[in-house]
Amino acid sequence: MNQQTISTSLAPEIIIDQVGGNLQIKGWERPEVLVRANPSELRLEEQDDQIRISCEADLELRLPGGATVQVATTHGEARIRLLDDQLHIHTVHGSLYLRGIADTEVENVHGELMARQVTGGLKVNQVHGNATIRAVQGACVMEHIMGNLDLRDVEGDLRLNVDGNVRLRLSSLGGGQYEVRCEGNLHCRLPESASLQLNLTSDGETISLALPDRSQVIRQSSYQTTLGDGQAIMSLSAGGSIFLSARDSGETEEEPAGEFGGYTRLPDDFGEQIARQVEAQVEAQLEMMNRQLNAQMAAMSASFSGYGLSPEETERIMSRARERSERASARAEEKMRRAQEKIDRKMEEARRRAETAEQRSYRQGRKGWTFEFPKASTPPPSPKEPVSDEERLMILRMLEQKKISLEEAEQLLSALEGKDR
Repeated sequence: MNQQTISTSLAPEIIIDQVGGNLQIKGWERPEVLVRANPSELRLEEQDDQIRISCEADLELRLPGGATVQVATTHGEARIRLLDDQLHIHTVHGSLYLRGIADTEVENVHGELMARQVTGGLKVNQVHGNATIRAVQGACVMEHIMGNLDLRDVEGDLRLNVDGNVRLRLSSLGGGQYEVRCEGNLHCRLPESASLQLNLTSDGETISLALPDRSQVIRQSSYQTTLGDGQAIMSLSAGGSIFLSARDSGETEEEPAGEFGGYTRLPDDFGEQIARQVEAQVEAQLEMMNRQLNAQMAAMSASFSGYGLSPEETERIMSRARERSERASARAEEKMRRAQEKIDRKMEEARRRAETAEQRSYRQGRKGWTFEFPKASTPPPSPKEPVSDEERLMILRMLEQKKISLEEAEQLLSALEGKDR
């Protein structure tokens, strides 16, 4: 992938007509655009302070943070961050990841959507997968999310329409109108100081409230109440149940309330983290065992040189000892691999428990946030070879002649038998 640099102002206009692969865009403070792509698959036009780009494969861009960006179509995933001006995206056939952006409009995302640290408003027409939204300083509008939605902290108005389940957490309420509709269950956490007129509708006829002055479960399809002075209007509608809390829980950001979360979300790469940790531990233990075995072999070889054995006899005994030791090491490795598989099974059980809890909490909508981790393959154990009578007699003769001690004889027999020490 080659790169080229184009001098621009600090606020150029960037138009991306098509990207055949993945798209990466990152803002910086330089008055120039850096393009990384295969030259044979790249088409680039520059006029005044406008750059138009089309690429048949992957495309990477570094832009001035003040650039305005339009993206027509990306056939892979798109990752865009650190832009201070308007961003408009028409179609992303993969997933879309946004961070540190300003006012943004997105028409269609065929994968999943994740957006964090939006300094303006965020408007999304359609997302075919799940969506995770964090920290929107303006209004947030999600016309149609086909999966689940996890949204936290919107400072402006809010309008959501979701086919799956919704988890909504607002630490402050700066907007005047909040409208949320979903086909699954709706979990909403509000600040204790909330001032709202609440209109709640549950097709599942279950509305659970944990308010500053009371807790109650309403077994009916609709319910209205007022929090504080009722300065803003919030309408929540769910095909399943509604769980709403307006109590300060004192929880950390990544610890959802048990009564309203129902499950603890596991990091996306949790399985990979565990697998890497176990693998590192196994490799460290095996390396230590190999060092110990090599030291034992070196010490035994030095001892045999003073026992009057011929070089051929010494080499034959040491060869057998090394062979048995290697097999013992292989058996130890197998045991540790089995321990890793046991951890894998435990983690799989934990995942299933988490999914079961999620199903109880979110009885409609597609699954999200699951993990897997690789299974280790273990070689079959090698059969043990018994110590020959000739070898045993030779060791006993050396012991009888006091050329080796009883402890040294036991160590040598253990090494030849391939016992784990």
